[in-house]
Amino acid sequence: MASLVTKDLAELCSLLIDEVYGELPSRIFSVLLNRGRSSIGQLGQYTSMTPRQLRHGLAVLIQQNLLYYHVDNDTKMAVYEANPEPAYNLIRTGKILEMVESAYGPAVKDVMQSLLLLGQTRVLDLKAAYEDKMKLSADAAQLANSNFDLDRDTPAPKKPTLPVKSVAHLNSIICRLAEAELVDVVHNLTFTSPEDIQKDVGERVTRVKFPGGVKGGKGKMEFDEAVAMELCKIRRESKTLKRKLEESGASIAKRRKLMNGGGVNGVNGVNGDHDADADPVLDPRQVIRVNYEKCLVELRNRRLVQFASEMIGDTTSYVYAVVLRQLTKKVSRCRTDPIMDIGDMGDEDGTRQPVVDTMEILDNLPTTIDPSNGLAKVSRSRINKLSAEAVNPDAPNPHKIPLLDGGDDNDDDEDDNDESDVEMNGNHESEGESDKDTKAGVNGTAGKVRFAEPPQKEGRLDMLRQHLYLLAENKVPFIRQCAPGKWAVDFRFLVQHLREAELDTVIERTVGRQGLRLVRILRKKGKLDEKALPNISLMKKSDVQNKMLEMEVAGFVDIQEVPRDNSRTANRTIFLWYTDTERCIHTLLNNTYKTATRCLQRLSVHRRKEKDVLLLTKRTDVKGREKDMMQKEYYDRFAKLLEIERKLLGHMMRMDEMVAVLRDY
Repeated sequence: MASLVTKDLAELCSLLIDEVYGELPSRIFSVLLNRGRSSIGQLGQYTSMTPRQLRHGLAVLIQQNLLYYHVDNDTKMAVYEANPEPAYNLIRTGKILEMVESAYGPAVKDVMQSLLLLGQTRVLDLKAAYEDKMKLSADAAQLANSNFDLDRDTPAPKKPTLPVKSVAHLNSIICRLAEAELVDVVHNLTFTSPEDIQKDVGERVTRVKFPGGVKGGKGKMEFDEAVAMELCKIRRESKTLKRKLEESGASIAKRRKLMNGGGVNGVNGVNGDHDADADPVLDPRQVIRVNYEKCLVELRNRRLVQFASEMIGDTTSYVYAVVLRQLTKKVSRCRTDPIMDIGDMGDEDGTRQPVVDTMEILDNLPTTIDPSNGLAKVSRSRINKLSAEAVNPDAPNPHKIPLLDGGDDNDDDEDDNDESDVEMNGNHESEGESDKDTKAGVNGTAGKVRFAEPPQKEGRLDMLRQHLYLLAENKVPFIRQCAPGKWAVDFRFLVQHLREAELDTVIERTVGRQGLRLVRILRKKGKLDEKALPNISLMKKSDVQNKMLEMEVAGFVDIQEVPRDNSRTANRTIFLWYTDTERCIHTLLNNTYKTATRCLQRLSVHRRKEKDVLLLTKRTDVKGREKDMMQKEYYDRFAKLLEIERKLLGHMMRMDEMVAVLRDY
């Protein structure tokens, strides 16, 4: 998240905290966002709260990692600062839990949910909470069995089942989460702001290594490298638990070797297919918390797989999911840090671009996926092998990213003309070939494909390579062959395409297809005179003027006046239209924050209207049995409120997906 917190984002974060933790922490957090660093005395003055209320609110915020604090060495006074990143991440709690359940199973989801609710917590406290839960479940089962013995006519009660079976199972799940970096360790500098850490490290490096001061360009470079090295050491403190597990020989890879390949292909062994006793017992004093940076990496993988499915097809997207899963095992965060990740500093910290080979992808591809699906056949003589197996060792220049869809002036006409002449592999048909039986087959669909030669049985590895070539040769290159049989993903390049695609979708829905056409022309050509736009876009001058004015009001384009002389009259002025993609994204982000804020405000209004119904549902004899215990009038109002809540929260999830693409990925 950017260090600059806008007014709309600050209001959204405060409302999210109010929704989850209540009004008291929300008011304190809002004041810290608006006023900046403050002590308890200043907070009491700004909020008109008592010291007791402030301490309780600050305790909740610190427990949930929503604050930084700094203690002055001279005055011994603590000042507090808001941390907006985890505050906004509250909106992603449901997505994170869904991602964890689909990847690791319901037991891991249950532990992850407990960590999200508890915030930072000791392993001892987490185990104690689960022991109490297991004891209550056992007592409930025993009571149900005793009642069943007294009354034989009643059906046998359903025994309550817990996802986490035992303390050893819980210990194993925490180990799996630590190995996947979804959980990290809380250390001494966790609640120190990055600015304070960088300042202290800079002063220490200057005092120890540069007592005479930093001089010259070479000295500045050495100083930056020394600071980056110290900052990387501090950042790696949160991965101490993972390193201990690797050193103890309890990592997934080593255990698979010892157990002779035990475990399901592609599953991390958290659903009972591993030996929980093989995991080391964790230090009960260890304090852990959820690592949102790694969760964001996993969410980005899901979005890229969805993008590949839309662009190519389902089967190839399954292969791409395996590629991303293997690559991102070594990726700890979505964005690199410009200060820490310089030179070779990021090699040990999961920042450098990882590489995966074809055999590793094949070994981790589930056997339930048939790679022969979604592949068209063409004659070998029509395949350019050098082009298909081209190696690109260097990543593309992010400043020269080609435009999505090329911004062509004749998009509609060219698409209609080319669609029937180009097969899925990109080769044109020769003259005299009928296109009735050669509809462009889409990967993963049942489109008819004409075989140029009888199909041959190919190995699983060969078919996997074809899917990888499809991903590499696509208009949006999802992967890059950096060496023979070695594949890499240029995430920055891909996310730029995603951002443009998301922005184009919003523009098309707002101003129509013609408006999107004009924006793409400006994005490709740069600044254009309004007299040249009708000729390039093949539109009437009046239509162009009306559409450009509409888009100017919406904030997608702007105009620059260039006077030919000092008179600055209209007939002696050149009017240049242009579009600024970054400004459009910034405006769209602010509008998204406003929309999410209004959703929360509207939800609060509906809850206040139905306050009497909500109070009734909180009664112990009604909770969980609303339909049976409540009158029809009250239950209908309650059901209507639940439907409104579902729609508003679903809309917020869609807004968050847009924010993630435009800002976080």
